[in-house]
Amino acid sequence: MSNINDTLKRINELAAKKKSGQQLTPEELAEKKELYEIYLAFIRGQITDTLDRVEFVDPETGERTAPKRALEDLAKEADQDIKEHKDIH
Repeated sequence: MSNINDTLKRINELAAKKKSGQQLTPEELAEKKELYEIYLAFIRGQITDTLDRVEFVDPETGERTAPKRALEDLAKEADQDIKEHKDIH
């Protein structure tokens, strides 16, 4: 498929055929599966792109941090806390 709109159009055509009571051929079922994978990859890509632009803002300092960096920092802090308090279970 050349773009996501063509992919969606074909997904809808296959869904309409199935909804009308016609059975999809094995080739159409395989095509449908491939089209859904393309569509899901597109959606995942959009979500990833959006999340990559999100920033956390510290309300006290105004410092901006990307979520991935913030999570890495939290993990480092947790590791340090664990090392300092080995007796805590």
